[in-house]
Amino acid sequence: MNQLPLLGVTIGDPAGIGPEIVLAAAARADVRAVCRPILIGDLAHLRRTVEAIGLDATVVAYHGDNAAPDAIEVIQSGAVDSDLAWGEESAQGGQAAYEAIVTGVELAQAGQIASLVTAPISKTALKMAGHGSQGHTELLAELTDSPWSLTYFTVAQLRVLFLTRHLSLRGAIDSIDQAMVVRTIERFCEVSDRVGLPQPRIALQALNPHAGEGGLFGHEEIEILAPAVAQARQRGYDVYGPVPADSVFALALQGRYDVVLSLYHDMAAGICKSIDFHGTVSTTLGLPFLRFSVDHGTAFDIAGKGVADSRNMAETLKVAASYAA
Repeated sequence: MNQLPLLGVTIGDPAGIGPEIVLAAAARADVRAVCRPILIGDLAHLRRTVEAIGLDATVVAYHGDNAAPDAIEVIQSGAVDSDLAWGEESAQGGQAAYEAIVTGVELAQAGQIASLVTAPISKTALKMAGHGSQGHTELLAELTDSPWSLTYFTVAQLRVLFLTRHLSLRGAIDSIDQAMVVRTIERFCEVSDRVGLPQPRIALQALNPHAGEGGLFGHEEIEILAPAVAQARQRGYDVYGPVPADSVFALALQGRYDVVLSLYHDMAAGICKSIDFHGTVSTTLGLPFLRFSVDHGTAFDIAGKGVADSRNMAETLKVAASYAA
């Protein structure tokens, strides 16, 4: 029998819903059938979480090859006090989340886990703990000395690559130029075989209605996007477009393209989450290892109440397992 892939799973901010969705997902039979999830966080806090949400599960310390098939295994990292309040951002929570990420990176770089899966963190709590206000992706790039990283969403049969991430809409539009588009295509194609696409057919999303209608509704397609597609094709990449945003995602779902290169955050994320909010999985490319994440946040308002939905985390673990296998 083939050994199940070992996935390291950080619990995120301990005061958010991360601990409970990770525990609930790791306890599911369909998840445990395809991977061996190893949680990275405070063992005592996770045991308290099991009690708080009424989950029927046993949580034990991880002991390497001595697997605990009927229990959820934990690598200790980021201790928190027993009186840490649910739903409140704090320096303690930010520090615990940070330490779990560092431990996960170390395990992944040492080859002790097949991939890293992360639960949501709070940028505010990280900043309170003295770790700046950067997001998960930027922090992982810094910890691994990676010069670049890409965000890649999958849902149903749709795969979407982000050109820009956390910028205002105006900032995103102003930042787009021909070199950025070509560079993103090149970088994705360097690592696309890791997600099962050795020669991807890439559609570039247009910015303006009807792809600008020949300049009537904007000139970005004429001046930036079409030249970028032409340049990428000259370099041997299978790229098309710019394709109007109101049709490119539907065409990709039908199988016309393997990947849509979307220009800004809310277009890419909004389409994917509208198709299936709980089925959308985020993958970070460009790191020394694959990193997978849920597509939602810490949800401090419902943390510790046992009502958080773990389906997105379960789907994330299954996608991570499929790539590892």
